[in-house]
Amino acid sequence: MIEVRDLVKVFDTRGQVVLAVDNVTTHVKRGEVLVVIGPSGSGKSTFLRCLNGLEEFDSGSVSIDGLQLADPKTDVNAYRREVGMVFQHFNLFPHMTVLENLCLAQKVVRKRGKKEREAKALALLEKVGIAQKANEFPSRLSGGQQQRVAIARALAMEPKVMLFDEPTSALDPEMVGEVLDVMKTLAVEGMTMVCVTHEMGFAREVVDRMLFFDHGRLLEDASPDEFFASPKDLRAQAFLRQVL
Repeated sequence: MIEVRDLVKVFDTRGQVVLAVDNVTTHVKRGEVLVVIGPSGSGKSTFLRCLNGLEEFDSGSVSIDGLQLADPKTDVNAYRREVGMVFQHFNLFPHMTVLENLCLAQKVVRKRGKKEREAKALALLEKVGIAQKANEFPSRLSGGQQQRVAIARALAMEPKVMLFDEPTSALDPEMVGEVLDVMKTLAVEGMTMVCVTHEMGFAREVVDRMLFFDHGRLLEDASPDEFFASPKDLRAQAFLRQVL
């Protein structure tokens, strides 16, 4: 479903060149769930943003379901329609109700009629457990509820892949579980997912593979059992000692 080859992303800040993603090659099979972990500044989020074209990369290739992102013939907006993205901050439109937030892109991008898009939105709000909040404004919702709305909004576009960039890191601890439960449901249902997260319990329970980044390099690519029991890279070993 996702193929990444020799991916390089360079940031030049005031003459200082930083290799944010350093020659990364990996893949994600259809229905697979990957967790990307690593210390702050290791390139995790930049890697994720390269996957859906939010960050232009300097060399290498990224394809989703055979569609090459860097190909000049590729319609980037059409490419992005296949990729749902959920951010650390919810990015909901504050002046729109929850239902309107879920319907806007369906109307503008998918060209769905009012009845179809509202039915889709309500079904997804039911799925994430907040159908009763359809007519509320985001400011009336808790952080966990807002993040579940953001997930439902991404799902409304029927993406082939879902990307999560630290979706629980801005939440109060008691709200983390409700968001992870939605993500677990998606994983069980076979959604292809790549998640940047520090939720190690989620990683142990749900994911197929762990990717460990440091200084832009992919240092470990292993199953959760292998990774938690005996990571090969010394930096990964030190990281695990800090977070477990």
